[in-house]
Amino acid sequence: MAKQNTAKNYLSGKEIRAIAKANAKEMKRLEAYKNRKADESEFLTQMKKQENILEIEDLHTFFYTEQGIVKAVNGVSYDVPKNAVVGVVGESGCGKSVTSMSVMRLIQGPTGQIVDGSIRFVSNEYKRDEKGNPIPKAGAEGEYEMVEKVYDIAKMPINEIHRIRGKQIAMIFQEPMTSLNPVFTIGQQLDEVTLLHVPGATKEMAKAKSEEMLRLVGIIPENVYKAFPHELSGGMRQRVMIAMALAAEPRLIIADEPTTALDVTIQAQILDLLQDIKDKIDGSILLITHDLGVIAEMADYVVVMYAGKVIEKGTVYEIFQDPKHPYTIGLQKSKPTMSLDDSTELYNIPGNVPNPINMPAHCYFKERCAKCTAKCSGEYPGMVQVSPTHFVACHLYDEENNNG
Repeated sequence: MAKQNTAKNYLSGKEIRAIAKANAKEMKRLEAYKNRKADESEFLTQMKKQENILEIEDLHTFFYTEQGIVKAVNGVSYDVPKNAVVGVVGESGCGKSVTSMSVMRLIQGPTGQIVDGSIRFVSNEYKRDEKGNPIPKAGAEGEYEMVEKVYDIAKMPINEIHRIRGKQIAMIFQEPMTSLNPVFTIGQQLDEVTLLHVPGATKEMAKAKSEEMLRLVGIIPENVYKAFPHELSGGMRQRVMIAMALAAEPRLIIADEPTTALDVTIQAQILDLLQDIKDKIDGSILLITHDLGVIAEMADYVVVMYAGKVIEKGTVYEIFQDPKHPYTIGLQKSKPTMSLDDSTELYNIPGNVPNPINMPAHCYFKERCAKCTAKCSGEYPGMVQVSPTHFVACHLYDEENNNG
């Protein structure tokens, strides 16, 4: 009995040392690959669908710990079309934010690593001469010739990521107070974006751009430009973060739970602002949240994640009006509605998310699923297409397809 408990509940010193040795070897290999010098041809690629701005395919992002490998993102695939809002929803710890951090290449190494997969992105680059300098556009002062290139971000060396991060893809984080530097003014932090990403930018040009971005998000520059972050309210700080994300005119904005720390009235204002900005910049938004109400209001397409995998994806209408996966159905039933009376208990999905270190070979939702069948104890279900835009990973629909 003691031996069985040991095997189930904790690792021996010998096992921990073996895990540490294997982890160290793998982390060293992945760090060397990440920090290599590479020719641009090594990470140039092609999009599978021309209507997409971002394609994530079979992405694996792992964290190497002394207890084992945490498979935080374990084979995630989804697309972000041009000029669209894609909402990613799921419980805390399902891999939403780790996927977005992988796109930005902000995973903290050496313990966190992109192990496998592709992140294809359509970048609008400055066309450069033989010396690497941007080529000015004829007859247009301060403008430069541009060229589209498709990069596989997962294969880019870390010293090349400046081509993408901040300029082409910008991120709005959950908590603006921890994202803004407390010792610099709002103006200094906004100016830095223009000075860093626009060739030949002057301080005057950067200030003018910063003030323009503040006005775009509904802030009077004279009141905020010289202020420090602690002098602003939470809603104002989040608006500043949005202005900072827009300053370099990105093609894709990743909004990682941008309204979590805000009250309901400010939340509505920020969501309206994001919707207006998407139309103005003619770009795409990847919106990460656990709030189904936000998804329903903002998104064109929805991706549902569970335990590091995508379990359902489709248009917002399909996911809300015709959900297929038992987990998606459970999420929607868990949402409070105005029709609930005081005596009705709010539905909750029973059970817990499985341990991310030793994930089972079968469906991860099996132990919590009321519709579980014998087939669910077999191999993990593949993605089944139930309409041109609707996909679900569930054995229930394998059976439907076989019968149909």
